[in-house]
Amino acid sequence: MNKIVSFFLKKFIVSPRKEWLQANSLFMVVGIIISVATLTIALAIFQGYETVLKETILNVNSHIYIFNNKSDYLNSEDIEHLQTFLQKQPQVAAVGSIVLSEATAANGKRLKGCLIRGINWQQQNLPTTYKQVVQQGTFKLQKPDEVVLGTKLAQKLNLKVGEKVKLISPANVEFSPMGLQTSSNNYQVVGLYDSGMYEYDSRYVFMNLTAAQQFKKIENKFSMVEVKLGSDFIDKADYYAYLWQEQLGYDYQLSSWIDFNGNLFSLLKLEKWVLFIILSFLVLIASFNVVSFVSTSIMEKRREQGILKAYGATNAIIRKIYLGKTMLIAFITVNLGQIIGFLLAWFIGTQQFFMLKGDVYFLEKINISINFYNWMITLVVSLLIILAAAWIPIKKLTSLQITTAIK
Repeated sequence: MNKIVSFFLKKFIVSPRKEWLQANSLFMVVGIIISVATLTIALAIFQGYETVLKETILNVNSHIYIFNNKSDYLNSEDIEHLQTFLQKQPQVAAVGSIVLSEATAANGKRLKGCLIRGINWQQQNLPTTYKQVVQQGTFKLQKPDEVVLGTKLAQKLNLKVGEKVKLISPANVEFSPMGLQTSSNNYQVVGLYDSGMYEYDSRYVFMNLTAAQQFKKIENKFSMVEVKLGSDFIDKADYYAYLWQEQLGYDYQLSSWIDFNGNLFSLLKLEKWVLFIILSFLVLIASFNVVSFVSTSIMEKRREQGILKAYGATNAIIRKIYLGKTMLIAFITVNLGQIIGFLLAWFIGTQQFFMLKGDVYFLEKINISINFYNWMITLVVSLLIILAAAWIPIKKLTSLQITTAIK
């Protein structure tokens, strides 16, 4: 950097007059801080929502699902064949066969639709985090009449650990002299789980695999096989589902978590960047104060500019001085705005006064995420907007005449 430019930038910072603390510069600083902080808060909350939602979905669900293409169920031979095939795949971290069944949970006059998941809870490595999310009671389903409910489902049914819940199967309808009779059984609640996702906590009922088969009346049959992938292969689940489909043949149907949730996350990413572009206009509006600050500074320093030109300073040097002053303030101000924005976002994430509606937003807690990528893109975009605003008055310096400036 030119020595003259360095000298004036140093003088700008340490000068007793504190030019950067004058009213016109303070308006610029406050405007940029508020706009950048708002942009930072929005990005942190949106990124946090997307990150936690993805983690929750991937923890509660497996990554690839295998169904029978020719029948509603997989039999024991299918399970053995699939497990033999999947054990040879290095991408597979865990495999499990489950039974799914729709039902109605009842406690007195309280009724709620639910989805029964029959699992082999004794399996050491399950494809889902079932054992980890059980918050009350136990995850062990040692008896055929024991179940684990989601916390939200238990609240709606007014149930606690140790109490009984009636599960009614509308699919297994029997004809009797009294009319249509549905199949129902009473089960003891031995545990409550909390995955953090409202849709699952208000709907799922976990049951012993054998008990679920008996409830649905499908002895030695299974609804599907769940596959958990290693962490490095999760985002390529749709590719491996397609690859294995070709190898297994079309007796089976393979679907990945991306098939069911990919559109949701694509929409979230689109909304995040649309929101970023819209809120960037706040920085653009704040940059009007940058034009005012630079224009005022140029008008106040006309004589100094004339003297510099008389001593041989070029227009390029004078431009660099004003541009350096503005961008120095902008760099500090934008970073300060981001720090304030992250602090406010952290407060919003920790407070308990305002919660999301779980049945609408899937999650109830506001989550935030701070990452280097969002920090840098906010910093770069803000500085580019401020640079463009500062250049508008600075480019007019070429019309300045030495004699006019000194007079």
